[in-house]
Amino acid sequence: MVSEESLISCFSNLGCDISDKSVIDKCIRLCHVYNIDEEKFIELWVAYTIPQSLNINPTIDNLTKFEKEDLETINKCSLEFSTQTNIHVDTQSNEEITNNVLDIYSSGECAILKQTKRARSPTTEAESNNKLRAVDRTFTPPTYTPKSDVPIRAPSTTISGKVLLLFGPAIHNWKKENELDISIAKAENSHVPNDAVYMYEMLSNQGAIFTKHCQCFGERLCYIWNTMEPPNFNMHYVRNIAPTKPVAFRTWGRILVTVEKSTGRKIVMLEGTKRLKTKKSAPILYLDLKGIKHYSVFSGQIVAVEGIIATEDTLIAKKLFVKGYAPIFDVPKLSKDIKIYVVVGPFTTSDNLSYQPLWDLMEHVAENEPDVLILVGPFIEYTHSEIKKCILKETFQDFFDNLLLKILKYLQGKFTRIVLVSSNRDVHHHPVFPTPEFILNTKKFGSNAANIYTMPDPCTINLDGLHIGVTSVDVFRHLVQQEISNAPGTDRFGRLADHLLSQSTFYPVYPPFPGLNLDTRLWKQYACFEKQPHILILPSDVKHYCKVLNDCLILNPERLHKYIYAKLCVRPVSNGKWDPNQVSCEIAKI
Repeated sequence: MVSEESLISCFSNLGCDISDKSVIDKCIRLCHVYNIDEEKFIELWVAYTIPQSLNINPTIDNLTKFEKEDLETINKCSLEFSTQTNIHVDTQSNEEITNNVLDIYSSGECAILKQTKRARSPTTEAESNNKLRAVDRTFTPPTYTPKSDVPIRAPSTTISGKVLLLFGPAIHNWKKENELDISIAKAENSHVPNDAVYMYEMLSNQGAIFTKHCQCFGERLCYIWNTMEPPNFNMHYVRNIAPTKPVAFRTWGRILVTVEKSTGRKIVMLEGTKRLKTKKSAPILYLDLKGIKHYSVFSGQIVAVEGIIATEDTLIAKKLFVKGYAPIFDVPKLSKDIKIYVVVGPFTTSDNLSYQPLWDLMEHVAENEPDVLILVGPFIEYTHSEIKKCILKETFQDFFDNLLLKILKYLQGKFTRIVLVSSNRDVHHHPVFPTPEFILNTKKFGSNAANIYTMPDPCTINLDGLHIGVTSVDVFRHLVQQEISNAPGTDRFGRLADHLLSQSTFYPVYPPFPGLNLDTRLWKQYACFEKQPHILILPSDVKHYCKVLNDCLILNPERLHKYIYAKLCVRPVSNGKWDPNQVSCEIAKI
């Protein structure tokens, strides 16, 4: 049952503010009529509005169009498919069946077998020439043609090139001014190797890894917290979160969030790290946060707490401390301005595999010739409707290679370096997080491969001492689902991004979001950072974002299938100190 509160919450996660009661009622009615929950409704709404360049804030008119053009079509297809049960194919040869099935995949119609169309009746020459058959053509990036009855949706010319966000000093010319010999490498912190073994962990080992990490990070939090107190401060620190004496104390643990079945209310608990002799597991207490004026917690967060035991199973918190920031990398050693384009997949719209947004972008890149082009996956998303239909005649790896070859053609004779960041959502790659880097076929790319630098997910890229942290995982969206906060008037996205910095990890949520195959051992080794990057790229489906937090520039460039990307201009350091406010950032439409 879709509720008004849950629907408003889902829209607010996208940065939408819907106050019109008639719009809310219309959305709820559509959910009931077409039997979809609020999350699926938001998914379909975003998939409909973005390719058509509509305002993501719903209106009655746009919702009516959405129902006619999208919901009714989907519902009709599913109904027709479910009622088509008696299909006679006995008289057809194996070859006819194969060709007819391929014909269905290559047409734009619903997947319905109609017996009246099965006879091989003569067709006109025009029909024969215009018909796209899977058996006639290889769907490579240069040759894939969208179906004639499925429109390619692109931004209108009125908003093409529109600047959505400006940050830092103004910059009037993004074109290359001089050639820079930039050193590009992985930072000194650990990165997941290509031959990493994953999903071979036992539950006991998984628990031990989390317990040890919580213990080490909790002690670090308490140490930092203690250094911030006056010299004469004296507070009792304990490892056991449930001491026997009812006195004020400080301890640490991991936040757990559960939902009360009867009311749907979220309950916050604190899991300790010290196992008691009389019990088989570490204690878990209810955490009462009513005494704290402002707080923001989520499942998996490691916190230091000052409080008192009220009852046997409840800890009344008086103070929370979560600022376990890692020290920042050394000052970058840039000699000249460096211009960086940041582009995040998916790189094609949801209705085809033409990759038109990518090719439009590459024309812009070839014209302006930035120093570095960072492309963050997914490149071939496994959930794409055309990928799930299996319409490609080539392998996914070959399809990916052909994409790269075409990208390189745009940059022939240019000095732009390409950085590829892998994604666990790529259909041709490892479905695990952390994710190893792509392995390129050097024979296929030849000398052009020297301009491509592959990076795992997550990674920290070192550009002449400028350290850029990148992950392809939508951490913002995952945190939005898990966060419990009482922080009115604060910047929500800034608060969420600060969780990553204060927890010193690219992915602080546990249990992980459904669909993310997180390997605990790899996470501990390669998803936590001992030094904080100068710039942190956190792609998300939510609204674009750029802000400085704890001397780190946080950037969400959104995704290219929305025809949105980001440009950065990083200047040499003055006065020997890193200042992220001197970085120019522009988030714009292609």
